[in-house]
Amino acid sequence: MTNIVIVAPSGTIGGEYLVKGVDVMRSLGFGVELMPHVGQAACGVFSGSDEERAEDLRVALTKPGVDVVLCTRGGYGAVRTLQQLPKDIFKQIDDRLIVGFSDITAIHSMSTLSGRVSVHGPMLKHLAEHDVDAPDVKALLDILRGEGVKITLEANPLNRLGKAEGTIIGGNLSILYSLRGTPADVLAEPEGKILFIEDLCEYNYHIDRMMQNLRYSGILNRIAGLVVGQFIDIKEGKTPFGMSVYEVIAKAMEGTTCPILFGYPAGHDDDINYPIRLGAKCAIDGLSFTN
Repeated sequence: MTNIVIVAPSGTIGGEYLVKGVDVMRSLGFGVELMPHVGQAACGVFSGSDEERAEDLRVALTKPGVDVVLCTRGGYGAVRTLQQLPKDIFKQIDDRLIVGFSDITAIHSMSTLSGRVSVHGPMLKHLAEHDVDAPDVKALLDILRGEGVKITLEANPLNRLGKAEGTIIGGNLSILYSLRGTPADVLAEPEGKILFIEDLCEYNYHIDRMMQNLRYSGILNRIAGLVVGQFIDIKEGKTPFGMSVYEVIAKAMEGTTCPILFGYPAGHDDDINYPIRLGAKCAIDGLSFTN
């Protein structure tokens, strides 16, 4: 039996989602255990104090017999949780998979920097709301059972088709940007990496600001490929920026030569959040993505 431990390193989750999500995972034959501060000790926007969330995560990462550490949701707080954990904890644990996205990007980044594989993908709230036959849920379950990911993306006029291989890194662009210069800065050594990005509820010019940081610092010239996921509810300021969010990203990539794929179905779309195995090898070949 695959044993799953549920943690909430960031925001709190409604009780109905918690109950339904746990019931779904148990019905699929997984063993499920909840850490003490999941859905019980809401502290403002957080599921508990920084220390409580960190202790839950520490136990989940080190407890024997655990195969998967599944986050309930994102929100905000993972960067605070990380600072309460013992140093090098990610280098000391076994091959259990951490699953989550959005604010959980901070945890993924530390995991990747420690040479580990984690899963950017649906969290407990998503599992509570979707049928187990949904394509992203099925793909996640396949990963939890030891399989990989292969998907063919739809054509996009902004794509730059080609071939690339390398370790895939990334997640939520705003979180990656906020981690620059910290011990969790997964972009500090981008050579040969394939970068995945997605985001939610940002202004167009904020996306441009973050992409220009990656451009000006030379990161975009050093990656082996770029995979662009969902950018949901992107806003305009009082004066329109003049480009769509995908055009903003494509413009920032001008002068680079690596393949670029737009439209990977992962991020904050309520309907689909297809998983990616961060820290694992992946390959781009035309519109094909294998991970």
